[in-house]
Amino acid sequence: MGVKANSYQLARVGPVHFQPLQYELDQVKQYFSGKVMNAGCGNRDLTGIMKDYGAVEVINYDIASTIPGAIIGSLVNTPFEDNTFDSIICNAVLEHVPRIDDVMKELARTLKPGGFLVVGVPYLQPYHLSPTDFRRYTRDGLVELGELHGLNTVEVLPVHTIAQTLGWIAWEYAQERGGVRPYIVYPIVWLATRLFHRTDMALKNNANTFQAVFTKAEANARG
Repeated sequence: MGVKANSYQLARVGPVHFQPLQYELDQVKQYFSGKVMNAGCGNRDLTGIMKDYGAVEVINYDIASTIPGAIIGSLVNTPFEDNTFDSIICNAVLEHVPRIDDVMKELARTLKPGGFLVVGVPYLQPYHLSPTDFRRYTRDGLVELGELHGLNTVEVLPVHTIAQTLGWIAWEYAQERGGVRPYIVYPIVWLATRLFHRTDMALKNNANTFQAVFTKAEANARG
């Protein structure tokens, strides 16, 4: 079953609270319409949210997924034709994929001219496996990534607050160092991130995560 529209639930990693995913997606909801690919969906079905925003059809795609009806395959070489999707969401995925340039080529190839690609990529986050962890991007790095693959940047938005940034780093440090540190850090991080979890929109350059919106110009479409 997909995530229900208007279903706002906090996510948590250890003691670190994160705002509901829909809060993140609400700030870019105007970019989703028509046929949407949830690229690197994992087991998170966004069909309910996407259709609430105006999508007509949602394709869940990943190398492995328990979502009923999901299409299984690699992001490096997808089975979709050129210019298939009106919108593509690729959230918390690009930091984990090998051969990112090949993945970006596929996302750009399958996006319709005038369509939108929305990617969420961390900048100030600790090392975390899913199942690998390769990279982080600054705002400028994301803009360049899009340009390298023929995509124009519409906007780059921050996600999360300094509480998630410092709290998650502190928690991972405490676990790695061990001893009494996790017991001391856990309640502090739990409370701080529970109280402060809405995105701080003032964080233009030092956000926990950046959410970039790209579009594909007509001249970049393949025939």
